[in-house]
Amino acid sequence: MNHERSAVDRPVGQVDRPVGQQARTSLTPEVVLERARALVPRLRERIAETERLRRLPEATIRESIDAGILSLVLPRFLGGAGGDLREYVELMRVLAHGDPSAAWVLGFFATYNWWMARWPAAAQQEFFANNCPTRVAGVANPPGCAEPTEGGYLVSGYWGYCSGVMHAEWVEVMASIEGDDSPKKFILPSEDVDVHDTWRMLGMIGTGSHHVELNRKFVPYRRSFDVRAFLSRDNPGSTMYPEELYSYDVRDAVTFMIPAIIFGTAEALLELYRGRLDRRRELFSGTPVADTVYGQLRYARAVAALRAARAVLDSAVALTIEANESSAESMGDEMRAHIKLDCLTLCRMAWESVELGIGGSGTSMYQSDDITQHFVRDMQVAMSHLTLDHDVMATQAGAILLGRATDPEPARFFL
Repeated sequence: MNHERSAVDRPVGQVDRPVGQQARTSLTPEVVLERARALVPRLRERIAETERLRRLPEATIRESIDAGILSLVLPRFLGGAGGDLREYVELMRVLAHGDPSAAWVLGFFATYNWWMARWPAAAQQEFFANNCPTRVAGVANPPGCAEPTEGGYLVSGYWGYCSGVMHAEWVEVMASIEGDDSPKKFILPSEDVDVHDTWRMLGMIGTGSHHVELNRKFVPYRRSFDVRAFLSRDNPGSTMYPEELYSYDVRDAVTFMIPAIIFGTAEALLELYRGRLDRRRELFSGTPVADTVYGQLRYARAVAALRAARAVLDSAVALTIEANESSAESMGDEMRAHIKLDCLTLCRMAWESVELGIGGSGTSMYQSDDITQHFVRDMQVAMSHLTLDHDVMATQAGAILLGRATDPEPARFFL
């Protein structure tokens, strides 16, 4: 069945602007990140409402647009802030301090604006004609089917985990064309897509990641794009915009999105644990646990684990930037394997920090109205994402590093 959509107000002062006419913008990455930090308390205040709705409150969508969250990595030419990889990672981390579910949806919306500006100019003309930034929800797996027809394609399929679809203006799906060796991306207005109410989860409840379905829906040629061309450093956006992310392979940045959200969630949980240590009392003596040896030791171990995770994250981001600045070639499979292992490692270390906090928090954190529960559940679901499946990803990385990979493109799933 179709899930009812509510209209989302447009930001005040939005101007229709075709691609090719330069936008006047004073938006900078520093401003966006400052506004994101200011949004954190309001995201926390809305956690109960978010879980009840199973999607983000409309106020969160409006405020994120007004704050420029969705525009962080949009080119300045299109009214964006033109942010770089470090700023992209920082945005995910900061938003997760407020609500991991919100960070997930808003993070994907920001990411899709970067992605849409990599498409050919004719598609961008449509995506950004009336609203910069735009809101796109997307799904890829399993690929659907596309039949060539006059002027475009008839696309069919049933896809799961379409995060943010209840707030989207556009929906992107992936589908294969018989006889083609590479699938294509297809974009449709959200009203053309059937949304099935399937997202009933214990974690990441607020992402509204429902299933979507198409039955031979027409998509014009201009709204289709080869996946390999999209992923490539040599994408159309790389010749249109000077910002460095447009000359990156898509995998070079998006591989950090979920790990950065996980890391930011662990930071928020460490903060909550720190406050609990002052409030919690030792049995019989009444001494604050923060004044006990075991409380201090456990907290120190949690801090150390999270600091180690931060070091791994910063190192992996720096390596990615260096690789892109030092060569015009795409990053090699071995480097991608190392980066993927870094992402797996930092998530494991972040969870180690969280487990130490949980073990030292007592029963009070299990109260249903304690937001600790929301953060823990969201983090657990995020860590189950297929791109962080440790067995699958570490095995493939090991095969690459040992020279045993048999896939002709062994790092293609390192997203």
